[in-house]
Amino acid sequence: MQNFRTTRVTSALAIGAFGILAACSPKNDNTTDTLATTPPATASTPTTDANAGWTDANVVDVLTVANQGEVDYSQIGVDKATNASVKQYAQMMVKDHNTMLDAVKTLASKLNVVPASNDKANDLKEENTKDINDLNGKTGKDFDKEFMEEQVDMHQETLDLLNDLDGKTTNADLKAAIAEAKPKVQAHLDQAKALKDKVD
Repeated sequence: MQNFRTTRVTSALAIGAFGILAACSPKNDNTTDTLATTPPATASTPTTDANAGWTDANVVDVLTVANQGEVDYSQIGVDKATNASVKQYAQMMVKDHNTMLDAVKTLASKLNVVPASNDKANDLKEENTKDINDLNGKTGKDFDKEFMEEQVDMHQETLDLLNDLDGKTTNADLKAAIAEAKPKVQAHLDQAKALKDKVD
């Protein structure tokens, strides 16, 4: 986990991101739907010093992988957590990040983008697998503690990921959605920190 922490995302979120992370905090009926109101933008991203080698298809894929990882990780929490609050948090992560995955598909369709893997997405997949294997080796209170520690890490890394990905695209839809997602990811992070303190 430590070798890739600076680059990562649920699962979870199921780390979660951009408009796909809308479920990371309670809905506000007065909030403008950025994805619905932002004028269409071109799907391709010009190469610049900040995003050399990246395309919007890469950005979409990284965020998809991050959310799927959060879903997979949190489902184990649903199945094995012994603390009722930890189990409830895990259930929320599964629900939220499944919603995010659906939203990623919607946005990708809108932008006519087919997700394309790159080194970061592949690293995320590998890290997700390692985290799940580590978690599966825990039981009881040790499981609950490990789960919440990882949730804090995942959501902090998702915030870092969003900041990084913002520099990888010039697409107006993606940039607006990333900006909208940041406070929502922060809300998940704050919840995870508070619960982790109770579990410790």
